[in-house]
Amino acid sequence: MGFLGLPQLRYHSPWVQNIISGVGVGASAGIYVALNLLGAGGGRPDSAQVVQVVNATLCAVWFFSSSFGGSILNKLGPGITMCIGVQTYAVYVGSLWYYDETGKKGYPYAAGPIIGIGAGMVFITAGYVATGYPEEREKGSYATILMNMQALGSVISGIIPVIINRNSDTTAGVPRSVYISFIIIMIIGGLITLLLLRPQKLTRDDGSVVAVDPPRTAWQELRSNLLVFTDPILLMMIPAFLPSEGFLVYSGSVNAYNNNLRTRSLLAFIAVVMQIPAGWALQAVLDYPGWGRRKRGLVGLTSVAVPLVIAWVWEMIRTRNYDRNNPPTISTDWVEPRFGWIFFLFMLNWVFSQLWHNIVYYWIGALTNSPQKLTHYVGVFRGVLGAGEAIIFGLDSIKIPYIAEAGGILLFYIIGICVFYYLGIYHIRDTNYDHAEEGAVVPNHILEGEGLTPGQRAGDISDAVASKPKGHENVETSREKA
Repeated sequence: MGFLGLPQLRYHSPWVQNIISGVGVGASAGIYVALNLLGAGGGRPDSAQVVQVVNATLCAVWFFSSSFGGSILNKLGPGITMCIGVQTYAVYVGSLWYYDETGKKGYPYAAGPIIGIGAGMVFITAGYVATGYPEEREKGSYATILMNMQALGSVISGIIPVIINRNSDTTAGVPRSVYISFIIIMIIGGLITLLLLRPQKLTRDDGSVVAVDPPRTAWQELRSNLLVFTDPILLMMIPAFLPSEGFLVYSGSVNAYNNNLRTRSLLAFIAVVMQIPAGWALQAVLDYPGWGRRKRGLVGLTSVAVPLVIAWVWEMIRTRNYDRNNPPTISTDWVEPRFGWIFFLFMLNWVFSQLWHNIVYYWIGALTNSPQKLTHYVGVFRGVLGAGEAIIFGLDSIKIPYIAEAGGILLFYIIGICVFYYLGIYHIRDTNYDHAEEGAVVPNHILEGEGLTPGQRAGDISDAVASKPKGHENVETSREKA
């Protein structure tokens, strides 16, 4: 371990690689989130329908690029895959800028499928690193780092319009300087991600290799990708994946419906700031060394699920009388008394909807340690997430009642919560180090703790554990107590 108990700061460390991956996500998806929270993708309110159609196209393509992008990642490697993906976000921001300046739709419509491909490449890579590179005891912290780096990107990109619009009480679009700043951040962030390495080139602090990645043909990659859709446990989780980013569409739309530009900017900025400490609080639960993995997961799930359901029920109550064809003539400003409740509900909804991502990543990472399988699991998660967001964009573009939109999102959250409780009780194991998995490498300190030597297979651990007296069968727990 390094300074203050942190992992060693080495280029070939999986922890540093997760930070680099997070930089790419923050420079791409972080800015995308900030744009959507401003309402209408950061553009003028009267451009909302065009931008929603573009985003619906984006998410529809994202479904396919993510669901089958694991094969691309395994062939190109994480560095090239993420770098290409991040650059497509610059194309997207440029299209919004172009539309804001000219009102012409051709460029934004073309940018939709381009960023759809790129978004899949970015998030497959990021999810692969966050779930496949850490040890079992670190999977909560890696997921938190990923989501908090995205939030940091949103904070940086969110403070720019707050500063620029601090003295404006109009609903005008985003200034040109904001778009230019975002594009520069994206290009630089994308180039930084070229530093990402394959897992077999990385070593943990105890000297063990992170994973092995045997070469496979294109057909083997595609076949492996298709077979993941036959996994019953993964299929059970699809309802939990669907609403994961639909809340972004809803929040941005209601934000633009109710609030003026400087109020939207303030809400977007504070929401992502609050997400960061909330993420670390959840990580403390998910990686708590005194509990087994099943208990950590279930406690973490409960701490997110309860306020999440409360927030969405409240949203349905709040918007029950909203008429989308007759928006308020005077938008809410942050100096008005009614802003207080709007602020509180927005924070509650945003923070716990974002923490849902952490829960999903933790559950996926708990199912397997195989980096090859995790690539495809994360791809399906991001693909279904994109499909869910596309559906909400489509519904929002035809202006369905907000109460119906919020109710649909809540329904899938409730189904997902039930599925995760079932999996946590009956399928999540306290460790997967006790059996062999493709590409997975057991850390040296785990092997040494079980009286084995570095290089032995996971099956040897299973035999060693089976020969121990009752009460010592949990490899992870015995290591943590030591």
